[in-house]
Amino acid sequence: MKITDSPYYKKVVETHHLDIGNFYFFENMAVSEVNEGAHLDLSNTQKLLKITNSFYKGKPFSHVSNRINKYSVSPIDFANYCKSLENVESFVAIIYNNYFDEMNAQIEKHFIKKPYYVTDNLNDVFLWKSKNLKNLSA
Repeated sequence: MKITDSPYYKKVVETHHLDIGNFYFFENMAVSEVNEGAHLDLSNTQKLLKITNSFYKGKPFSHVSNRINKYSVSPIDFANYCKSLENVESFVAIIYNNYFDEMNAQIEKHFIKKPYYVTDNLNDVFLWKSKNLKNLSA
């Protein structure tokens, strides 16, 4: 489900439509919806990194990949991209019953030193994030 088709869309603080996809910034999470057929690497994600680090400057956030489209990611660049997100505290992959996306998520987990949650629906992300925020403040 696209963010724009969800009840959560009204909570979006800022939206960025870039060549590589659409990016929705909530108070404490950034949701990416990468364009069909895109290939992500460090060169074409620099603008996104700059926008994200500026928006979340001094604030922890989760990076959510809402994989509504098929796209590819350079594995080596993925690890460097994740390290370049200054205040990211966790990663989430939403996978819609796609075997290859599930395999990619399992591979990506090995490149990240932060919590990495995989689910198959958008609602779970918001429940998971809400639970984690309560645990952090307890």
